[in-house]
Amino acid sequence: MNRFQLWARALRVQYLPASLLPVLLGTVLARQAGPVSLFRLALVLGGVLCYHGGANLVNDLYDQETDRLNRGATLLNGGSQVLVKGLCTASRLRKAALLCYGAGTAAALVLALSGGGWRVLLYALAGLGGGFFYSVPPLRLAATGLGELVLGLVFGPFLVLGTVAALTGTFLPGALLVSWPVDLFITAVLLINEIPDYESDRRTGKRTLVVRLGREKSFRLLALLLTGAVLCLGVVILRFRVYPLLAGFLILLPLAGWVWYGGRRMLKAGEKLFPACAGLVLLHLVNGVLLILAVWYGG
Repeated sequence: MNRFQLWARALRVQYLPASLLPVLLGTVLARQAGPVSLFRLALVLGGVLCYHGGANLVNDLYDQETDRLNRGATLLNGGSQVLVKGLCTASRLRKAALLCYGAGTAAALVLALSGGGWRVLLYALAGLGGGFFYSVPPLRLAATGLGELVLGLVFGPFLVLGTVAALTGTFLPGALLVSWPVDLFITAVLLINEIPDYESDRRTGKRTLVVRLGREKSFRLLALLLTGAVLCLGVVILRFRVYPLLAGFLILLPLAGWVWYGGRRMLKAGEKLFPACAGLVLLHLVNGVLLILAVWYGG
């Protein structure tokens, strides 16, 4: 494994679109208030991706024991495994996390002081705190049953509204409505990816929402999240009157049901959940694209 592959794995680049999509959604919303500066957009993207990467690195540092016990780790769950497999030292990972957080904070300060205002700093602080304390004591939100809710807010409303604030210096009320499908879908992604980690999380005292509810009840909650996410997407499409996108909405609805049903059937059969986890990540991406198109053509 070369250096590029190592850090791509450690940063978990496969999850970075979870940050990229809300930023792009916030950008097309900001476009309604006037031209968007490419320089400021580059700062937003750089800062957000650095914070996200830093949070992933910190998660590996504080989940070493859980990841070591995990026998079902895949590309989408169980951490990056770079520490467990001896591919990187904790010291190097810690330095990389500090570098990511430092670069992200520098970008936030430049955006705030050059026209974004105090709102940018508040959203940056919320993103930094949510990602950091998801893994780090004394809060360690991942073990309280609140981590999924907090990260849903960070990767949904906070990122969308924060991007709008950074690019325009203002608050757009319509951005809040548009951000809720993103929130619900990313919360669903987090929830289903915790299900394969159930045993390792339980044995190490990491009481995630799945550990607290159990796998069966977690799938019931997943059904509610998916239903709410798809319905919110439909409301946004109707709100912006981009009716051709209803075709995408009508396709997404049965796909969400198929992912849920397939995942639940795999769980009962003792099969690995990777196809269902991957399917839900795809649903999240499709949802993001539909929202961006709705705002772009209906704004």
